[in-house]
Amino acid sequence: MVATSLTASSANSKNEAIVTHSLKIPAVAIECKTYLDKTMLESASASAEELKRINPNSRYFIAAEWLKLTESVNLRKYRIDQIYVLRRQKNTDRELRFEAGYTKNPIYSDLVWELFQDVINHLSEERWDIDAAIQRGKLM
Repeated sequence: MVATSLTASSANSKNEAIVTHSLKIPAVAIECKTYLDKTMLESASASAEELKRINPNSRYFIAAEWLKLTESVNLRKYRIDQIYVLRRQKNTDRELRFEAGYTKNPIYSDLVWELFQDVINHLSEERWDIDAAIQRGKLM
């Protein structure tokens, strides 16, 4: 997780500290999986929902080696910003992986680089430029 720390203190009228809290405000989370199935996706989406409740500008990524989802899964309904399948391969039955002809793809470095760039781009993008928004005539 990439986050920033914030310390907040409250004091009474005599400037005596009453409570001090240290908080981490998340900006990016990357959940790493060997494979991603529907149950794991739903769990990750719930985590992403919690993250985005704390910081709506945060991004939530999943990096998985293999994919174990079917076409019937509607990815748009989940709060995940992007899913990277690093081997570009489906998760076949475990027994098939031990057969002589099975080929396990490598983890593709270009996908790891894209994930890294996605994080860097998110962290460095300008959040709010009211003048540019007024020029477009749209705020969002």
